[in-house]
Parts: sequence; structure tokens; C-alpha cells
Amino acid sequence: MHGLQCPKLLWYEYNDRSSLPPPEPALEFAFSEGHRVGAQARCLFPDGLMIERSWDPREQHARSLKALEQRRPLFEAGFVHGRAYALADILVPVEQDQWDLIEVKASTGLKEEHYHDIAFQRYVYQGAGLKLRRAYLMHVNRDYVRHGRIDPKGLLVQHDASRESEVLEHGVSRKIEAMVKAMAAEKAPEVKIGPHCTSPRDCPMIDLCWNFLPDKDSIFILYSGGRKSHELLEQGVESITDIPDEFELNYRQEIQVRAHKENRPYVERDSLRRFLEQIKYPAYFIDFETVAPAVPLFEGSSPYEYIPFQFSLYIVDSESALPRHHAFLAEGRSDPRPVVLQQLKALLGDQGSIIAYSAGFEKRCLKEAARAFPQYLDWQKRLDDRFVDLLEPFQKFYFYHPAQNGRASLKNVLPALTGDSYQGLAIAEGGAASAEFFRVTYGDKAVPDNEEQKVRQALLDYCDLDTRGMVAILAALRQAVT
Repeated sequence: MHGLQCPKLLWYEYNDRSSLPPPEPALEFAFSEGHRVGAQARCLFPDGLMIERSWDPREQHARSLKALEQRRPLFEAGFVHGRAYALADILVPVEQDQWDLIEVKASTGLKEEHYHDIAFQRYVYQGAGLKLRRAYLMHVNRDYVRHGRIDPKGLLVQHDASRESEVLEHGVSRKIEAMVKAMAAEKAPEVKIGPHCTSPRDCPMIDLCWNFLPDKDSIFILYSGGRKSHELLEQGVESITDIPDEFELNYRQEIQVRAHKENRPYVERDSLRRFLEQIKYPAYFIDFETVAPAVPLFEGSSPYEYIPFQFSLYIVDSESALPRHHAFLAEGRSDPRPVVLQQLKALLGDQGSIIAYSAGFEKRCLKEAARAFPQYLDWQKRLDDRFVDLLEPFQKFYFYHPAQNGRASLKNVLPALTGDSYQGLAIAEGGAASAEFFRVTYGDKAVPDNEEQKVRQALLDYCDLDTRGMVAILAALRQAVT
């Protein structure tokens, strides 16, 4: 799959893996979720046989060939065909000495890359002598709701991908030949940066391949730049400050480019004032941290549903008042949602604005939690009209600072407006917060108490800065219109 995305990435994977950065915690969490989903899929075949894993493909091939004789569902049967090797998630025996291939995905829907994946497997298994009847992609059912023990039949759905994989299989041999040639080269192939760098996912080579661009003001920070950014690069333009005046830009891109060229913030005062006037006191600045496991942990929850395990809340009674802080971080392995709802109902009062950054996320978390605990539904519905999204003035370019580096995320806006920074925090990103909390709380491996306490303190520090930062950002916006 890396070879399909970029031959340079494949070369490094094979020849110089140490030059690639280690996976981020969020990506490692995604890998572990894939294992959990795979375990549920195997429960659908209770008489199945797990092939003992050998890291030698030829040995795994021999073990798997022998296991075929038992005519039982096989898990992780690995086969070699020419220079290709693949491990089947599940092989199911069917009539006339045939097999059905099932590839399990932890996503809630199917993507183009999944069809290429199963086409490669189909090519290998048929080349190794297996008679395949059908090829299936199995994925998570987004509509499943947990009631009692996990029901694998409800959690997972199966799609017949025989037609798509058969069509794509015709090109596999040619692609393998090209990839083997690329891997055998003495040097990594020269590949221009382009849309493939972020599709189907961000390439781990981006920092290496894109390092010729300027550290500041790169054309790739252009708002919704897409094709335009690549077009500018083809013209030899690398910095946003060098974009020719005659180059066609949209309204927000014009604002951004002007701010960078003049090296000063852009402020649309009338729009910003109207935004600020909607904030009513007392004001409540709130931020959630969540886990969203593929296999639901709790009664009444669904795959990838955001479960809030932590909140930070700053309450400001008037525009000139000092903020008061409240924090919650769940303990133990029980469902944290009832305590979150109970505490927030007591803290949020009946009036005043509730301020969040990208507020749709907090609203969604509260709505889904209240749906599982209906006694809070009426209260939750009354909260909706009180929410104010602090992302709005940055997303709509009422305010833009060159130091935002083209982004409107809290991680970029906070240092640009206030000088505060997430640098130095042990946890400095939401995906890492989720992964670390899950690891020390619900993970399969026991974690020493001192390590768990370090993670919990890091979580408190991170979530606190998110909300404290919003208080500071609002003050900076008010200063900008005075």
C-alpha cells in the first residue's frame, strides 16, 4: 500500500526504515483498534484455526498449506507467490474445495485503498494455488449500539468485493514488478511532492521530502490552496509572500496573502465586534478530551462514538472578572459519561454563553452522552442555543495573524495571539491524549502507578491549556477591536 502511494516511501521502508519517524500515538492506537476489530471478526468463526506466526514467509506458507487440509476457517494463513507475500485475515472453506477470502477493516466504511489491498491478496492466494470463490471486505457497522456483551454479528458487516478486486487484480503483477525494481535501486527514486503526499493518508516522509520549502510562509499554507499551491510551485514560487499580484486568489486567500506580505494581522472589525457582542456572561469556556474506540466499551455506545473522559471548565462571571477553574478526569474503568453529565449540569447554570473551540464537537459529545442517559436530554437540548464557537472568527477570517501559519486550529491561534505555546507539554495533541488515556486505563497491559500518574497529570495540563488559552484568545480579540 505504501508502494501505491509513493515509490520513494517504499524504498525507505525497505532500505532505510530508521530514517522514518516512529508512528504517532494516535496511529499506534489505530493499529491496536484494528487488532481488536480483528479479534471480534474471528469470534464469528468459533471453529477457526489461528496459524502460528512465523516471520519467515516461506515457513508461514508451508504451515498454511498444511492447515488447508483441515478445511476449517483459517486465521492469518500466509502464502507466497513470486515476490509477493500476504496474510489473510480469514479464509473460510466452501464447496468444491474452494475458499472465501475475508479482509477485515476497522473503518466504518469502505475506501478505494481497501479494494487495492484485497486485490493484492487475491493475486497472491490464487497464484499460490488456492481456489477462491468470493472475496469479501468486512468492516465496522457504524449503526451498532452495544447492549450487554459485544455481538460480533451486529458489530461487523460484510461486503462482497469480488468484482472490484477481480478487476484490480489484473494490474497487480505489473505494479509488483515496478515496486521490486524501486526497492532494489541503490538510491531512493526522485519523486516530486504532490497530492499523493497526503492521499490516502499523510506520508511519514513529508518532513523529509518537503524540507526544501521555507520554514515560514510556504505556499502550502495558502487557505484551501490545493491545486493552486502545486500550480505556484510549478511556476517556481515557494513562499506565499512571492505570489504574483496577478495570480487569481479567492477572498480569504487575498486576506491571508496580504497579511503575510505586510507582516501584520488582518482585522475585520465590524464582523469581529458582532461576534463578540453575542457572548453573554457568565461565560463558560469548556473543552473535552475523549476516547472513541472501534469496539464500544460501554452500554448504549456505538463504534467510534466520542466518550468524554475529561473536561476543563473556566467560568468568567463578567468581562472584567478573574476566571474560576473546574476540572474532571475519570478514574477507573467504568463509564465516565454519567459523572461528566452530572457535574456539568451543576456547573453550567441556566444562562450565559458556553464557549468552545470548534464547538460542534462538544455539542456532539453532550448529545450522544445524553442519548445514552435520557434523564439529561432536556437539559442538553437547552444548552445548544448557548454555545458560541470561538473558531468562527478565525475560520471566517474576521481575524488572521501571519503567525497562524495558514491554520485556524487552537494550536496555531493561541501562540499567534498570546505567545502561549503547547511546546514542552508531555501531551500536546488530542489524538495523543486519547491514546494515552486509553492505554493506561483500558489497555490490555498493566501500567505502573507512577507512569499512570504522570499520564494523568499530563492530561490535566493539556486540557487546562486548551481552556485557559480560549480565555486569553477572547481577551486578545477584544483588544483587537478597541
